[in-house]
Amino acid sequence: MRFGPTGRAAALILFLAWPATLRAGTEDFSTFSVYEQQIDDESMLDHLLTRAPEAWRETRGRSAQSLSTSQGCLTSSRWLIDTKLKVRAPLGDHASFGLDVRDEQSDIVSVQYFDFSFRFPTAHGTPGAYYRPLADKSRQDFGVFWEFGAETSDVVTRLTFTFEDVFNSLWAFRQTAVGDVSEPYEQHPYEPALWMRVLKPAGRLEIGGQWLTPSRKRFETGSGAVERHATLWGALGFATLEAKRRGLGLELTSSMRQALSRATLPSSTLYGGDYRRQWSVESALSQDLGVTSAAELRWIYRESFEESDAPFPSARLATIDRVIQLEARTQRGWIGGRAGGLYDRITVDHQGDPLPGYATRNESRAYLGLSARFGRVVMDVVEGIELDPEPYDVWGVHDKAFAHLQTTF
Repeated sequence: MRFGPTGRAAALILFLAWPATLRAGTEDFSTFSVYEQQIDDESMLDHLLTRAPEAWRETRGRSAQSLSTSQGCLTSSRWLIDTKLKVRAPLGDHASFGLDVRDEQSDIVSVQYFDFSFRFPTAHGTPGAYYRPLADKSRQDFGVFWEFGAETSDVVTRLTFTFEDVFNSLWAFRQTAVGDVSEPYEQHPYEPALWMRVLKPAGRLEIGGQWLTPSRKRFETGSGAVERHATLWGALGFATLEAKRRGLGLELTSSMRQALSRATLPSSTLYGGDYRRQWSVESALSQDLGVTSAAELRWIYRESFEESDAPFPSARLATIDRVIQLEARTQRGWIGGRAGGLYDRITVDHQGDPLPGYATRNESRAYLGLSARFGRVVMDVVEGIELDPEPYDVWGVHDKAFAHLQTTF
């Protein structure tokens, strides 16, 4: 692992940070890639435009029943999906049952979780447990948590402890085979997590975090011969502070994700490793323009790094994104509109085996958005407008499209 001074500071401050309302798993680290993001020359811009409108967030956070989905183009063949579903039902007078679905398919991670949870409120908080079924039984998870404050209240804190891959090799359970190879753990992974949110009329504070403890898995054939060992650990984090007074808003956000995978020979001799890290700082300044309109200026700095050795691709990739975004938006009754522009200066340092991707460059895009509300359902569509020449065919000035939908029940 290699940390620069800035990376060490970010890891120290943020290793307890991620919006853990939907819990992470080993797949948030095993599928995390920096190399993959270079396949899309405008990945950062695409992810920004796939974000749902900020005005929707409070409605979603305060609702016990909601669905939100954000989707958009990454490349001519790849579609980004970020869908979250939250449903709650009573289990008697006080206890409740919950279903949380998270489906995220992108060039950063690829996960699909269905979490079934059970809550039992007491005078000293709400203990609970959740179960995550997966088709591969050895990857199913079980977790326990304790919440202080209701999920939808102004102040809420959740502590979670997850037994990852619980049916693989934990206690009396013994994983026997995945396909033609057995993959029992010699060192089992666990995931402690923290999430806290404070909502006030003058602003919002939200922090959270997830730590995947180091694990060691043994791969062996049907005859019992050990082919190799594999290890994995990771951490992810997030912290946001927002304040607003007299129509002037300020937002500060920082996030971090890192993971390390290794492969070893049966003798425990190292023969490969893949370390990836991505962290960012973000600030935004907004100003209300009357009762129904606003303008916003956003700046983002993001560093991405991945380094790997055989049997992984032997390469090293370091990138820096510096993004400026300017947006104006308005709302007139049930219909709204927004227009803006994005500029990204991307610095690329690549060494080793060839990777799909692009060199140091500038990327820019304008966009127009239209939103509408129909009862409890709100929808938003965004059309990207190309502003610079591309090394591939572009249909007129069309530069990708994005869609968002949200509803409460």
